[in-house]
Amino acid sequence: MSSIFCLETEWEQSIHDMKKESSVRPLLQYLNASEGIEFVFRQVATRAEFEYYLEHLSRLSYQRFDIVYLCFHGMEGEIAFANRECISLLQIAEQFPKIFTERKVHFGSCNTLKVGKNIISEFKESTGAKLVTGYAKAVPYHNSFLFELWLMHLLTHHKSLGPIKLEAKVEKEMKFYGETLRFRIF
Repeated sequence: MSSIFCLETEWEQSIHDMKKESSVRPLLQYLNASEGIEFVFRQVATRAEFEYYLEHLSRLSYQRFDIVYLCFHGMEGEIAFANRECISLLQIAEQFPKIFTERKVHFGSCNTLKVGKNIISEFKESTGAKLVTGYAKAVPYHNSFLFELWLMHLLTHHKSLGPIKLEAKVEKEMKFYGETLRFRIF
């Protein structure tokens, strides 16, 4: 069974930041409690924190984490942090070559994969990602939560799942969500 490495931004900047709980941690805790799926989770507010924790994937002790789940605000080809900083897919690829080698990467962020296939191809090639998934539109929280619960379960139980098989599974089991959320698979 696979393990999940998850980074999530703080979703809003307000006086309540430090009191607001993670929105993705309950999903990971459910998968752990119900199926024993191991996960590492960190909440990050800045690009510097993101880069610090992402670098951990290059360490030997993190090799077993073969699913990378990135939950952020998003724009076309970018993820954004609570402090409004951004990093593009190509900047991640340039700064962290081969960081996702043989890993499946899911962007749980609005619009990040609303880009041409050439950008995703370059990202995959540079980072070594086996599979890249995400959304090409703004997605409602509840729908994406339900879909991502299904997706993380599927990815953790099928290590060899590639783009073609995943697309068939989405079509058969989660067609409504796949279409509604403009879920993309590379």
